[in-house]
Amino acid sequence: MVNEKILEFYVEFRDEVLGYVKENGPISTNTAFKALFLSYLTEAGETLVSDCTLVDFKKDGENMKLDGYAFSEYFHSLTLLVSKYQAKPQPEKVKKTEIDRLLKKALKFYKTCGTDSFEALEESSDGYQAYEFIKGHKEDIETVNIILLTNDETIQYIPEDTRHGKVTIRFDVWDIERLYQSVLGGAAVERQLVVKLKKKYGVSLPLIKVRGDNEIYDCYIGVISGELLARIYEAEGQDLIQKNVRSFLQATGKVNKGIKASLASEPQMFMAYNNGISTVADGIDIDESNSSGDVVTITEITGWQIVNGGQTTASIYNAYKSKLPLDQVNVQIKLSVIKKKDQAEDIIHNISKYANSQNKINMSDFNANDAYHVKMERLSRATPIPVARGKSTDYWFYERARGQYLVELSRQPTAAAKKEFKSRCPKNRCISKTVAAKCVMAYQGYPYIVSKGLETSFVYFSDMVSKGEFPEPSEQSYIDMISKVILFNSCDEIIKNLKFGGFKAQQDYYTVALIGKYHSGLINPQEIWNNQTINAETARVIEELAYFVWEHFQNPTVPGVNIGQWCKKEDCWELLQSRYEAKMKKREN
Repeated sequence: MVNEKILEFYVEFRDEVLGYVKENGPISTNTAFKALFLSYLTEAGETLVSDCTLVDFKKDGENMKLDGYAFSEYFHSLTLLVSKYQAKPQPEKVKKTEIDRLLKKALKFYKTCGTDSFEALEESSDGYQAYEFIKGHKEDIETVNIILLTNDETIQYIPEDTRHGKVTIRFDVWDIERLYQSVLGGAAVERQLVVKLKKKYGVSLPLIKVRGDNEIYDCYIGVISGELLARIYEAEGQDLIQKNVRSFLQATGKVNKGIKASLASEPQMFMAYNNGISTVADGIDIDESNSSGDVVTITEITGWQIVNGGQTTASIYNAYKSKLPLDQVNVQIKLSVIKKKDQAEDIIHNISKYANSQNKINMSDFNANDAYHVKMERLSRATPIPVARGKSTDYWFYERARGQYLVELSRQPTAAAKKEFKSRCPKNRCISKTVAAKCVMAYQGYPYIVSKGLETSFVYFSDMVSKGEFPEPSEQSYIDMISKVILFNSCDEIIKNLKFGGFKAQQDYYTVALIGKYHSGLINPQEIWNNQTINAETARVIEELAYFVWEHFQNPTVPGVNIGQWCKKEDCWELLQSRYEAKMKKREN
């Protein structure tokens, strides 16, 4: 039975789902549930579910159901979602039989994609689009992650990994209690990675323990073979680098040319030329019988993370997949086993900061406690919305960590205080850091990046912030950001009312990008902030541009291409600019 705090969170979440339907309709409550659930997980850093395409497909007669899908080209992994949502007064208990039944529905969908059973579906349907997507990536899929999302309470049970042909099938379950713990309870979001060197890979890792005892960490140094590192990365990759943003940026497929050349032509010199990898872990298992003095033989590593050297690891993995011989390739490794768990985040941050000249960026650098987001949060609490007369008491709520709004709301001591808080900061003026980044990135001319999803967009935004490509937090830069959010929301509302059909999100991104590129003179951040809306002329231009973008989507460079996938390509944006400039030139003549 869930406790009172989880039950309160359940009710708030259910109300949030209903509010989302009202604000973003016409959509189903199930779609709203999935969108909100994934937004919480994305904010919390759960990379497997980020950037999912949501669908509503089920064939009860054939025991199939699919609620979302995503593919990581970088990790060769497919994620499939299946959901169970209900709006009863309190969560129900979901038992093992039901968990298995739901997960098997998504597994059945995946297996059926290996046949031609979906060919009879309407091409525009969710099921056919998912089938085409999976079929298009069939040769690249090495792992399938099937994840159940539910607002009920499940028993403590996750099925064991299995295999379908050469593909590993992994399962996971997120219920209301686990979501509450990740958002409000401070529990770790990710399933802890355990690398079983001896049992799974048939080898041990001998390292030298650095002398000197302290209460914070133990340090080990040594060498790991390139082939072993590649094999571990192949199996565990997405879990292995969750704290290395640069590794996510490499998902574009760019591999360091120098490292690649060294691996191909001088593999024996790789260790001399490369700085190696810095890693952290929560714990290790040591084979005492095969250890001597300072040299320890490690058989298992728990909570292993590469925090510096993601590019090195990715390059070795790419060489491994390209069948380059790695028998002479060795990599120097530093393993810090952190004993003070409450200091883990700071230690990871500093390892990356001080390690080497590769200028790595850690996921932890841009988490909720990063200075940029802390300052933006403070500015949102200290910058009231202007009013014509009297004292202003209304604010936007910048959510630097998902769930902050609910936490603040729950802190209000009485029902009247809660009502007053909602009046000053209504939910529609609560803006998460990832959504704010999406709005700004679209306006700055990166609609193809935003089309890849909130997580990917935020990673690129974080990288640009670190390079000084966005202004430091100040009242003016905060107002400028919120003005872009208001512009984006206004654009979304206009396009929704025009009822084009599918790809509304992509149409939003590309329309806002055209405004930023060709009509920035219309955008006065202070005016938008003062009025909390755009002017009539901007609304007229948005409507005109929306029609142009829609026409662009109907005429891709390759007929029949999946529009959603095309929108993720930079050439989609480049062609739109070319077409729009041709239209403007024609109008001038």
